[in-house]
Formats: sequence, C-alpha cells, structure tokens
Amino acid sequence: MDRSPFPLVAAHTGCDGTPYNTVESFMAGVRLGADIVEVDLRVARDGTVVLLHDDNPLLRECTYEQLNEPDVRASIDPLYERRDIVKLTDVLPLARSCRVKLNLDIKTPEAIEPVVRLVKRHDAADDVYVTGCSDNITRRHRDLRVVYNTPTKLPAERQSEYGPFARQMCDIGREGSCYGLNMHRETCRPEIVELAREYGLAVWVYTVNEAEEMMRFVRCGVDAITTKRVAGLVGLRDGGLSGK
Repeated sequence: MDRSPFPLVAAHTGCDGTPYNTVESFMAGVRLGADIVEVDLRVARDGTVVLLHDDNPLLRECTYEQLNEPDVRASIDPLYERRDIVKLTDVLPLARSCRVKLNLDIKTPEAIEPVVRLVKRHDAADDVYVTGCSDNITRRHRDLRVVYNTPTKLPAERQSEYGPFARQMCDIGREGSCYGLNMHRETCRPEIVELAREYGLAVWVYTVNEAEEMMRFVRCGVDAITTKRVAGLVGLRDGGLSGK
C-alpha cells in the first residue's frame, strides 16, 4: 500500500461550524482543502439513501418524498425548516466534480445494500471509502474499500497490554479483506500503526481537533485524520509538517 508523507485530511461532517450532513457542510470540506469528506447515511422506507446521523421512526414510516415534506423534515431537525434532506445521489456526482473522496459512514445494516447499489450505479467505487456499519461488504463487493470501525474504547485488560488488541484488530481487518482500520483517537497507538503496515492495512483516526494531537498522529504515521477543524490540519500539511 502506498503511503503519503502526510495523512489524508478527512473533513468530519459539520466541519467549520456548518450543519451536519448538508450541502453546506460538504462544500466547506471542499473549500477548506480536505481530501475526503464524511457523510452519515441512513435509508428511508422506499430505499432512498439520505444523509442523516440520528435514527428516527419516520425513516421507517415515510418515503423520501414524504420525509422531505417541510413540516415532516422540520420535525426531524429544525435545520431542515429551509433545507431539503440531502440524498446520497446528490453528493456522489458532486464529489466527483469537486475531485474529493467521500467517507460513507453507514449508520444501519439496512442501508448497506442501497448504498452499494448507488455507488455501483454511479461507477463511484474509486471515489468512496466505507466506514461505520460495514458487515460482510467485502465478501460480496470486493471492489469497495472498507475501513473497519474498531471499538471506541479499549477493554480494561488491554489498557496496559495493548499488543493483543492491536493484533486482533489487524487480524479482523485482514481476514475481512478491509482497506484499513478506522480508529477512535483514544485507542490508536503507534504499535497498531506499525503492525497495520505489516498487514498492508491503512489506519485512520477520528475525531482529532486539537493541533497538538494532530501533530502526534501525523508523526505516528496514520494514513488519514478525520477532523472538524479542517483548516488547522490543512495548515499543518501545507506548512510542511511531515511524519518524520
């Protein structure tokens, strides 16, 4: 696996103070210079893939057209009083035109196959990474790059003995034919980055917003850093900070 001297900059949805999972948020990531922009994905009753973080019973009761009625969408979140709920079909071509990759953070198993169908319909396998709920995707779709979400907390017995945890995660990643590991910042240590390199796995870390912590992970050699403070991470990249 080719590794850049600086991690890919991944814009967390809602970066730069924009509303989560909106076109504004996506474009902010692009404008600030991110390599990857995250979107959260769920599915409406009719199978339409929508950009939403939180679950809502209306997703199982409404088609997209019903869900996007002004009074209905405003009940989901006030930010939708004057905005449409964004569909994945809206951002796939937008990402390609902006020459930015997408991190498709799938929030529920029911959304997996609808997401995959859209990616294939748009011939976008090279434009996306998949995180979140990714159960068995690589068994059915070997062309998709799955970045496996590791546990957000270390088991108590692994706080002082990290090695077995690192090896277990890398084994899961390799056995699942994953592209890499998507790790919470509190569980990512240099040992797993080095081991993942031996396994041929990338290591992503989220959500890193403080400059000192960004620098620590850059020097650790991770492959991507997800942040809400995209400008700060881009500034480190463009200022010439390397992982050495």
